[in-house]
Amino acid sequence: MANNFDLLRLVLSFSVFMAHWNILTVQNLSNKLFHLSHYGVDMFFIVSGFLIFWSYENNQNKKDFYIKRFFRIFPLYGILIVLQTLFFILYSNGTTTEIVKYFISNILFLNFLSYSVGDIFNHLEVNAINGSLWTLKNEIVFYLLVPLLYKLYKKYGYTLLVSLYILSVAYISIVDYLHIDRLLVQFPAQLRLFLSGIILYLLMNKLNNKSIGLIAIISFVLITLFYDESFFSYSIYPLLLALIVVYLVYFTKVIKISFDFSYSFYILHFPVIQLILYFNINPENPIISFVSIMTVILILSYFSEKYIEKKFIKIGKNIISRK
Repeated sequence: MANNFDLLRLVLSFSVFMAHWNILTVQNLSNKLFHLSHYGVDMFFIVSGFLIFWSYENNQNKKDFYIKRFFRIFPLYGILIVLQTLFFILYSNGTTTEIVKYFISNILFLNFLSYSVGDIFNHLEVNAINGSLWTLKNEIVFYLLVPLLYKLYKKYGYTLLVSLYILSVAYISIVDYLHIDRLLVQFPAQLRLFLSGIILYLLMNKLNNKSIGLIAIISFVLITLFYDESFFSYSIYPLLLALIVVYLVYFTKVIKISFDFSYSFYILHFPVIQLILYFNINPENPIISFVSIMTVILILSYFSEKYIEKKFIKIGKNIISRK
C-alpha cells in the first residue's frame, strides 16, 4: 500500500536538526518550528514500532531479520563512531583510557557511558560530539525484542501489548517521580512509543478515511493542550501521536520520493554542527548559518545514503539470498 513513510522520516529528521541547530548555536529562537525535536524523536520510535513489527510479520526468520537490521543500522553508525574517535585522538586532551572508553562504549551503543573525551567541548552549549545517538540504543533493544514480542503477541494477543504498555508507563512515571531524569530517555521508557506503533499497525484494517481525519485533528488538539501534563504525556500521548502518524502516512496525498537519507541526516547533523562550532567557522548571521550548515549536512547525507547505507543494505540482502 502506497504511503508517506520515507517523506515523514525526512521531515522528522529535519525537525530534530532545526531544534539542535537552535540550541547548539545558541540562537534561542522562540518560533515553535525550532522546538519540535521531542515530537520528532517520539514519532521516529512510533514509526519504528509500526514498520519493524510489520517487517518481522512478513518474514519471521530471525536470522534474516537480524541480518537486515544489522546492515541497515550498524555500518554507517560504526564508521561515524570511528571518525568521532579519530577526532578525539587528534584534538582532545583526553587520556588513552578515556579515548578507549569512548570508543568501546559508543561502538556498543552505550553512549550514556561516554558522551565526549576530556573537556574539548566544555566551551560549547553541549559537551557531547553527538547528542543524537542516545535514541539508537533504544532502537537496538527494541529490535532484539521484536521476535519475542511477536511470539508472545500471537499467544496472548492485545493483552500482552497493553500489559507491556502499562508497565512502560509505570516505569517512566516512577522514574519521573524520583527525579532520575537520565532514565527518562532509557529503555523501557520508550517502549510505550514502539508499542503504540505496533498497536496502530495491527489496527490498520479497522481505520477508514471518514473517521481518521477527525481523530487525528482531535489528537493534535489534545496533545497541544495537555502535553505538559505528566500523566497525559506518559500514558495517552503516545497513542494519540501514533494516530497522527498513521493519518499522515496513509490518509494524506502520497508524495513519492526516490531517496531516503533520513538516517544519515539524523546521525550526522549533530557532530557536523559541533565541529563547525569547535573550529569557529559558524557564520554570525543566523540565516546564513542555518542554510550553510543544512546544506553541508544534506550533501553529506546524500552521499552517505548512496555510498554507505545502500551498499551495505545490498550486502545484507545478498547474504540472506545466498543462505
